[in-house]
Amino acid sequence: MCVRSCNVMKQYTLIASFLIFSTSFAQSDVELRVIGGVYEDVASTIIPTPSGGVYALGSTSSQSDGTVRGYIVYYDSDFEYAWSILTPSGSVVENIVDGILVDGTDDIKVLSKKHGSNGTYNSVIHYVTNSQASGEITTSIEIEHEENQTPATFVRWMGSTYIIGDTEGDCWMLNVDDQLSLETGDYQVWGHPAMLEKVETAKVHNDSLYVVGSTIDDGIEQATVWSWGTTGNPLWANIGPDDGAFGFTYANDIAPYEGGASLLYSLQREGAPIGNGVVNFSQGDGVPSSIVTTASPYYREGKKIIKYEGSLIKLSHTNVYGNDENVKITRLNQDGWHDIGYYLGSGFHEEPIDFSIDDNGVIWIVGNALGYLNGSTSIFIYRVSSFDILAEYQGENIPLSITNDPMLYNSVGIDEPAQELILYPNPASIQAILSETSNWTLLSTSGYVCAQGIGQSIDISGLRNGFYLVKVERSNSSVVIPLQVLN
Repeated sequence: MCVRSCNVMKQYTLIASFLIFSTSFAQSDVELRVIGGVYEDVASTIIPTPSGGVYALGSTSSQSDGTVRGYIVYYDSDFEYAWSILTPSGSVVENIVDGILVDGTDDIKVLSKKHGSNGTYNSVIHYVTNSQASGEITTSIEIEHEENQTPATFVRWMGSTYIIGDTEGDCWMLNVDDQLSLETGDYQVWGHPAMLEKVETAKVHNDSLYVVGSTIDDGIEQATVWSWGTTGNPLWANIGPDDGAFGFTYANDIAPYEGGASLLYSLQREGAPIGNGVVNFSQGDGVPSSIVTTASPYYREGKKIIKYEGSLIKLSHTNVYGNDENVKITRLNQDGWHDIGYYLGSGFHEEPIDFSIDDNGVIWIVGNALGYLNGSTSIFIYRVSSFDILAEYQGENIPLSITNDPMLYNSVGIDEPAQELILYPNPASIQAILSETSNWTLLSTSGYVCAQGIGQSIDISGLRNGFYLVKVERSNSSVVIPLQVLN
């Protein structure tokens, strides 16, 4: 095993306004941002910063060179697009899986899985500085090994930063603050010799570590929890805590707290699509104290769970009518029973991936949406000022900004700006005008078609006040422009 360290001093200039299609709005209680390029952009995690900004991390193939690169996007404290960068070129595939802020600053360490020159997948740490106006990868460390590594997450545990993941059927962790461990690849490895394990994520509370993932035995996947104490001593493990499940189960996340932890998992159900459940551990020995599963007959895949102010907040991916994928955020009581839940969605097949609640109670949700940009998969971010405000949420009135990322367009090699398509006036009350004759579709932010036509004039006199999308088909792509209607 060896460790490769390289200094990367390339900084990207991201001012290309003709590629940013957005409308400026005053900050609202619920806001939506969408960003991406011409191909596929996929989110992995969201990380709020001390200054009030937020990182969306993931990967992209929109640079159109036949590779997949890590993708780092930053929005400022006004929730406006600030900058984005890619991980350095040189690999066919590199996917960012997680990030962790550096010492209370807006700088960040980013964790990725990269196909290395040694022929296996390696873990890579990128150190990113954030000047607010731009971002820069200053150093990258690649940890090479003869076995494929699948890093899952960063955690801070016992005063150090650890990578936790799996490698060809076993689980592992590595202290990245220990230079000797980095140089020698001093992993701590665990797993059943006759089974395959994989890690989904890990969380720490008061220096107790919980790792969740899956164990595969005879082809059956079972949600699994491993627990360590405050001195690094293994405490317990539980494979398949829902022993009454119909078929396979897999862990999504865990919320640790004083006196225990709650596991969110997804499960196969007899005669119904995927559902989710919560297993509570409060006895300190890995024996479940209670298990609660979804009663809904609809698709309900679990995603993430957070303990917040005495309740559990759960993020899930829903599909109620077979073709309407949405975000659902639910408050549970301390035992995991449903209290109240709300849907977020625009009709563009939104799959949530991660969420976070910052120190001010603001909820940040990141995921993937199909259809906003160029008919491809893009990254969406919701900013929700508080959970309770969702009771007043109306989908048609969400302020929306869509960014065709200029950094991705520049990387494709576009030297001259394409002719800018303008929609005016905006806001508008009776009609809106396109700057050129176009094939257009007017949609609500819930994805419903309000009108279609060919030409420049769009009649909006009969529409309710709110925010809409004008989708314009061009010769080799489509453009989506937000429109505010004030009648």
